[in-house]
Amino acid sequence: MPATGPLKTAPGGSQSEIDYGDLPDHIGYVLRRAHLRLYEDFYAAVKGTGISPALYSALLLVELNPGIQQGHLGQALGVARSGAMTMVDRLERLGLVLRQPAPRDRRAYGLHLTPKGQKLAASLRIKVGEHDRRIGRWLDAAERRRLMELLQRI
Repeated sequence: MPATGPLKTAPGGSQSEIDYGDLPDHIGYVLRRAHLRLYEDFYAAVKGTGISPALYSALLLVELNPGIQQGHLGQALGVARSGAMTMVDRLERLGLVLRQPAPRDRRAYGLHLTPKGQKLAASLRIKVGEHDRRIGRWLDAAERRRLMELLQRI
C-alpha cells in the first residue's frame, strides 16, 4: 500500500493508544519505521517485477557501469562478495543481466544488461522516481537536501 502520510502512528493504532517510552528518541527506531514505510511503498510501486530495492540498485549500477565486475558491484553496494553473487544470480535468472568474460582478465566476468534488463531499468527508473517523490512530498527542497546530508553522515 503506498504511503499516505508522514510516519507518526503505530500500525493499527494512534500514538495516544500506545506508550512508546523513549523509542521515538532513538535514531535506529525512527529510521526503521521510516525504512518499513519506504519498503512498503517501493514494493507497491514495482509490483510484479520481482525486483527488491537491493536488486534495483544493482540493476542501475550495472546499467551505468557496463562490464562492472561482481566484486566491484558488491563494494559499490556495501555488501559482501557472497551477497553480490546472490544478487547477480537472481538478476541473471530473471534474464536481466549477463556475465561476460572481462577483456583484460580471463578469470573475471563483467556484468552487462540484457535488452530485457535495459527495458526494465528504464521502466523502474520512472516508477521508483514516482515512489521517491511520493515518499518525500512532505519535505520541501531544502528539507530534502538536509535529510540526505544527515543520512549520509550515519
